[in-house]
Amino acid sequence: MSALLRLRCPSCGEMQEIAADNTPCKKCSTPLSAVNMGVLQLYRMGSPIGVAVGYGIYLNTLPYGHVGNTETVRIALPYGTYNLHCTCGMTRKCEDFSFTLSPSVPCIYAKASIKLGFWTNKINITPARAEEMPPL
Repeated sequence: MSALLRLRCPSCGEMQEIAADNTPCKKCSTPLSAVNMGVLQLYRMGSPIGVAVGYGIYLNTLPYGHVGNTETVRIALPYGTYNLHCTCGMTRKCEDFSFTLSPSVPCIYAKASIKLGFWTNKINITPARAEEMPPL
């Protein structure tokens, strides 16, 4: 793996970013591996709104950290179906994105942006193609 992968420890649930397989968990020392897993690559498109605040990332209601303005994160996940939801400060409205990872579809790409509203803002998550993603 050339870029960092965000991964949840299967033993203790601690979120970590790893650069290589079999990296020990910082909390419980379990070797972490992304073998036989898929990857969600999420790009937060640049916006002057909420620049200093990261978007909170939630997959099937579990927190997976944050993504900063114009940042890309890669999250390793077991094959299966997921619902991606993002938050930003007080903004909890989000057009969720559902996807399925499998051996035949091992990587999903998505872009997140904020849409200004009259009373409240809304985060939009849209599918993307690999060529639309910035280089890692």
